[in-house]
Amino acid sequence: MTDFSQLENYLEIDTEKYNRNDLLSLNHYIHQYVSHVPFENINVQNKQDIALNDDSMLYKIIQEHRGGFCYEQNRFFKNYLVEKGFNVDMISATINTGDGWAMASSHMALKVKVNQQNYLVDVGYADVPKEAMPLSNYQEVITDINGYFRATYIDTQTIEMCKYKDDGWQIQYRAIDAPKNISDFEEGIKYNQYNPNSIFVKKLIVSKATDDGRITLSNSHLTITDRGRKVKQPVTNDNYLAILDNYFGIDNVNILTFERS
Repeated sequence: MTDFSQLENYLEIDTEKYNRNDLLSLNHYIHQYVSHVPFENINVQNKQDIALNDDSMLYKIIQEHRGGFCYEQNRFFKNYLVEKGFNVDMISATINTGDGWAMASSHMALKVKVNQQNYLVDVGYADVPKEAMPLSNYQEVITDINGYFRATYIDTQTIEMCKYKDDGWQIQYRAIDAPKNISDFEEGIKYNQYNPNSIFVKKLIVSKATDDGRITLSNSHLTITDRGRKVKQPVTNDNYLAILDNYFGIDNVNILTFERS
């Protein structure tokens, strides 16, 4: 059985103050998790297996100061929340890429029920608020340092997660409110690990929430978002390892297939 107390120590979770199955505790767990654990696809870039069990994911987080992408992070966080007594389902979603839709149902998110209210929780997506999003028909808006978000039922089962961008609400993904098992994501896991058309195979992505915004590393740039203002720094063969260490605390990993210009 996984010792989640190691995770709580690493994430600096205040277990004395936040120890109930309520929204306050849930939001504390989410905030601490996304503030410490980056969204990243280093294993995919290195053609290594992703972490699909709790012990391997715990090792990545605590020993390597790393994270993962949706199948790793949300599956792991779901088990942590269940251990804390929450009612949690894994659900499938389809990402809006901006140019169309990604592979159907290939994204994993979480639905958490607190006091008869459903919430969308996602610690495995690179741009989400640091708290749970209430699921309703009323388009309740969550305000975060990185923008405005909402998660709305557009019919009895379909959820739209949206972010306010360019003077309008833009769909980030559509999810289906039906419980899933990890085996239901087998096709998506295979695609996103190995298919050359997968965005995770094509390029490196490392992104972590901060108190002032977000920091994101790609193959060519480090983007620092500070209260809405973005600053980009070039990434080169000479500085990318230092960037991983200085900005993400990742100091013991090389990216074998990282194509740098």
